[in-house]
Amino acid sequence: TGLSIRHVGERFQRSNKTISKYFTRILRAVSSGPFYEKYVQLPCSDDPISEYIHQPRFSPWFDMAIGAMDGTHINCCPTAEDRHAAQNRK
Repeated sequence: TGLSIRHVGERFQRSNKTISKYFTRILRAVSSGPFYEKYVQLPCSDDPISEYIHQPRFSPWFDMAIGAMDGTHINCCPTAEDRHAAQNRK
């Protein structure tokens, strides 16, 4: 959501420690083990770049772009054979 732990804690009336604890649990659950292996797929180096960055209404912001983010960032440590797929990706 882009909100800080403090804002989320205030919204749900929980302490920052509780929000942080459960956020960490959820993050670990989706970034490791069976969930990650089943649902996370690294892009291939030859995957097409999003069509949106080439639309005139987004110029000049994306003129020199080689890709785009959707606001989500998940740290990844791909194997040596999969690193090409994560290169120049955010």
